[in-house]
Amino acid sequence: MGPWDRLVENISSRLAFFPPTPATYAVREHQDGTGEQFIQPLSPDVPKVLQCKVRVIPVPALKRGGGGTSIVTAFFRYGSHSRSSNASSGAAGSASAAAAVAAAAASNRLTLLYSHGNAVDLGHMLPVYRELSRLLKVNVMGYDYSGYGCSTGTPTVTNTLADITAVLACLQDTYGIPAGRVVLYGQSVGSGPSCYLGAERADLAGVVLHSPLLSGVRVLKPHVRWWPAWADVYPNHTLAPKIKSPVLVMHGTEDEVIHISCGRRLLELCPNKATPLWAAGYGHQDLEMCSGYLPSLENFLAKVAGQQYLHMPAGPGATGPAVVAQQQLQQQGQAVGGAPAPAAPAAAAAAAAQQRLAAVGSGPSGASAAAGAAGAGSAAATPNGLNGHQAAAGNGAAGGLPASASGGRRS
Repeated sequence: MGPWDRLVENISSRLAFFPPTPATYAVREHQDGTGEQFIQPLSPDVPKVLQCKVRVIPVPALKRGGGGTSIVTAFFRYGSHSRSSNASSGAAGSASAAAAVAAAAASNRLTLLYSHGNAVDLGHMLPVYRELSRLLKVNVMGYDYSGYGCSTGTPTVTNTLADITAVLACLQDTYGIPAGRVVLYGQSVGSGPSCYLGAERADLAGVVLHSPLLSGVRVLKPHVRWWPAWADVYPNHTLAPKIKSPVLVMHGTEDEVIHISCGRRLLELCPNKATPLWAAGYGHQDLEMCSGYLPSLENFLAKVAGQQYLHMPAGPGATGPAVVAQQQLQQQGQAVGGAPAPAAPAAAAAAAAQQRLAAVGSGPSGASAAAGAAGAGSAAATPNGLNGHQAAAGNGAAGGLPASASGGRRS
């Protein structure tokens, strides 16, 4: 990368990235002699999550630039959320055997490689990753871009592209996850690295684009009236046609940061498109609260993994917990804001799960989003046939996640 290219990238990146300052966490080492690390929250508003494997990995440079930094990664192996520590049992051999079995199972299970949005770091996102792993029965790999959280360097476009490339290599080399079991998940600004890697690697299982950018600076800085194409960041519209893997696009119809037309256009450009989720009445910060959110992901994961997706069947007749709760609530004719009808066991379990999900929202927006979703009116049906009605007051959305653990902007 020449001096002129560096100047252009520095200017573009200053407009595009807003990492939380200071970081919401620190990386600490367990005092048990293992040398393993964990993420220690630095704010009382950020919950402590220990059910993940934390590693700081080097980022090799790409030919196009970027890299040379170290970034923080957090890997949630499905099932780790329910396992308690057995370190005091003394059964080292059994523990090693169990770890080997778990590692083998993890390599066969789908893994979401999650690129988060703007103005958050791993401290905010770990509770969301944990719940996605638990509810979707997948592994989840999260990471902080260079210059975010405790990752070194500065956030630039080329650095983020090198970052996601290094994280995929870590999944393959360290955790034994083949590329064919990896689904890229890019939220908002995270759609940029995800589209890049999706276009580079035809062997990935799939790509999820959550409130995606069509073209970076034009969306992130709409008041900039003129911006040359060569200075743009994340030109996803040029990458989408090159993505060979199945692509799921999810976007709120009332997105106030990235207009839904961006998501619709990206879907048109993808050659291998899945049924999208157009979340009627939802914006940029609360798409996860939509009742179609989890069922859409379940259906997509079943589509890309076939019989190997270790979860509930997809499509008509699906019996995933979010789907069961949603169907039963509708059958009971429960009105939003009204007195809840007696819930069947599956619906009650899903409602309880949703209350736990709402509880992971550690910042002001997490609490307000959960409260707002509980009192919201019904939304129109989405094009994929999943009804967009909210669940009963107090339960949030039967098929959704909390909007965020962050009180800040997530574009």
